[in-house]
Amino acid sequence: MKKISIIGSGATGTLLAVNLIKHNKGQALQINLIEKKGNVGRGVAYSTVTDFHLLNVPANKMGAFPDDFEHFCRWLTEKGHDFLGNDFVPRKFYGEYLRETFSEVLKDKDPNVSVNLLDDEAVDIVVDADQTQVILNSGEIVYSDKVILAFGNFLPPDPKVEDLAFTRSEKYFRDPWSQNILDKIETNDDVFIIGTGLTAVDTVLSLYHSKHVGKIFLFSTRGLLPAVHRLGFVYPSFEEELLSQTRITGLLKTVRRHVRIAKKQNSDWRAVIDSLRPHTQAIWLNLPVAEKRYFMQHLSRYWNAMRHRMPSDCAKIVADMQAQNKLHILKGRLRKIETNDRFNLTFATNGKESSLAADAVVNCIGSESNFSKIDFPLVKNLVGKGLIKPDVLNLGIDATPDGQTINKNGMRSGRIFTIGTALKGVLWESTAIPEIRSQAHRLALSLLREGLPEA
Repeated sequence: MKKISIIGSGATGTLLAVNLIKHNKGQALQINLIEKKGNVGRGVAYSTVTDFHLLNVPANKMGAFPDDFEHFCRWLTEKGHDFLGNDFVPRKFYGEYLRETFSEVLKDKDPNVSVNLLDDEAVDIVVDADQTQVILNSGEIVYSDKVILAFGNFLPPDPKVEDLAFTRSEKYFRDPWSQNILDKIETNDDVFIIGTGLTAVDTVLSLYHSKHVGKIFLFSTRGLLPAVHRLGFVYPSFEEELLSQTRITGLLKTVRRHVRIAKKQNSDWRAVIDSLRPHTQAIWLNLPVAEKRYFMQHLSRYWNAMRHRMPSDCAKIVADMQAQNKLHILKGRLRKIETNDRFNLTFATNGKESSLAADAVVNCIGSESNFSKIDFPLVKNLVGKGLIKPDVLNLGIDATPDGQTINKNGMRSGRIFTIGTALKGVLWESTAIPEIRSQAHRLALSLLREGLPEA
């Protein structure tokens, strides 16, 4: 019997398990899905229970399978939801969809497949000549032929200021998805949100719908909000012009030229960016490390704002709050965060220092991606033993494009794989469902084809 253990049962781990069950053709297979929360399909992104936290991809592009984009739309219709294909659906429904998709393939599985849902935490992995052991917090050992690290998002790093005493305050929220944020923030509190991306927008929406009346400040280095979706535009692919280039400046010139062409054709710059998406990984893999670093330093914030957009319903609330002087967008670099009864924040914009006071601080910087800094037992043990190491950009785990992890000696692992967010440094485009569903499909087929691992 082939034994495959998946650590993490969020969207990524669930999609991999679904593909393993669905595509197994008669071989004896044991799948162990390990997640201490026992919450299949949801993870952080899809655990929200509100109607106003929306997917930032239209429903007709969110199907669980790369050959069936409309699968999610059909599920919505079957459940009696009145949504159109271009609608941005509440994320809570997508979590339900993934759970039910898992349940359906489980119900129809090959009798040679067994699936174990382990409500426990994986804390270590031991690899020897004959077998791989996943050590659980309970002390149980799960023997495996292949282990897949399906990590989701970790807590964000604390802001880079010298004195971190403020982090001990009960009104500093390192986890923006903590269930008790709205319980602890008073209606009249002034709230300082570090970050201006989609998570920050979600936090603003939560405050808005809770009838918050205090001031809200969104702060980041560039002060860039996510762009707003505009659907209905298309632009032909021009990947052949990009795949031959190895300089970021050249790529930028080419993309800008096509944006100008799109404008003349009454199309939209968003369509140009969207036309790149199927080819972004290949473009990224073709770049030298120095060029990737240049992109990260100078352009990544602009790319993220253009690429990771918000629905117009969310954008309208944000714009209305700005117009009413309830929401303020700030940019610069944080210098100090001090606290007594309130937080006193000092930041510099174009060399000029400013300060303001706030009653609460919410960290929406984004998941910690440097695996040498992640305070998580399994990660610390794997990095400490050299079984995994950070990629050269500190955006995830060093691995091959197909997910084989690379150890501290530069050797590929035939036992330990990763998928999804942890491959961002390798593939760049590796955090959203359209990419993750394709990875899950390919990795599942590869694992099912392989024999038992080599020593």
